[in-house]
This record gives sequence, structure tokens and C-alpha cells, in this order.
Amino acid sequence: MNASRLPIDSVYKSPEPFAPGNMVFGQQFTEGNSGLMAWLRTYESAPSNITPQPKLLVERIGLFPSSGDIRRMVGNPIALLEHLRALYASQALDVDDSDGLSLTFTEWRFKICPLESEILLKVESRGDVALMQKKTAELLERIEEKNSSESW
Repeated sequence: MNASRLPIDSVYKSPEPFAPGNMVFGQQFTEGNSGLMAWLRTYESAPSNITPQPKLLVERIGLFPSSGDIRRMVGNPIALLEHLRALYASQALDVDDSDGLSLTFTEWRFKICPLESEILLKVESRGDVALMQKKTAELLERIEEKNSSESW
């Protein structure tokens, strides 16, 4: 361990800051939060002569590429969540359905939040833009398949 580590590092359960179960400012990363805002708050007070903060931000975003929030109209959001759970949960390292459905895998994760007649999807990967894009397309295809088979 490096003696110059910040106090925030003491809340990590593993050396990998975005590992499932790690917490920053009381929020688990498995809750669909990428931790970027917590990371920014941690480094706000960093001396500017170490590394320019915009460069740190770009590097951090590159470590965990994200699809951003994708909204899709669906006929039955709850049935869709159950369908995706049945398809993916057996392969997941962590499953959380406290606010929709969040599944964490070794190299990627996704979260779907049901709204009234739509869902909000977010897909992230560990430094692999191509994987994030592939999994986003795969999930959107599964959503469309399920949505077209449901009667509104």
C-alpha cells in the first residue's frame, strides 16, 4: 500500500476501486452509479501541479466507458426486467433489484430502471469501448424482441 493514499481509499474492500461492494461516500458501485462524481469530489482538492484535472477526468472516463442513459418505450417494464433477469442473472457476479435491475459481470455491467411506460438503460464496461457497445446493442435487441412479443 502506498502511504500517500487518500482517506477515501480506506472504504474500499478491494484494491480495484470499482469492484462490486466498494463504497465511496456511502454509495455502492453496484447501485448503477459509476462513481465518477465521487471520484471528482475526491480529486477536486488535488494540487493542480500534479496532473491537470481535465486530463485526470478524461483518463477516468476512459477506464469505464458508458452508454449513457438510454430510454426506450416498453409495454410492460416489469415483465421486461424479469425476462432480462432470467437471461443474465445466472452469469452475474452481483444482482441487485432494489431500484430496477442491476447486474454486474467481470468486465461489464448494466442497470435498467423501470419508469411508467418506459425503461432507462445504462451499460458500462471496464475500459473496453467495443464490449460496452456490443453489450448495449445486445440488450437493446433483447428489449426490442420482448417488447414486440408483448401486447400493449
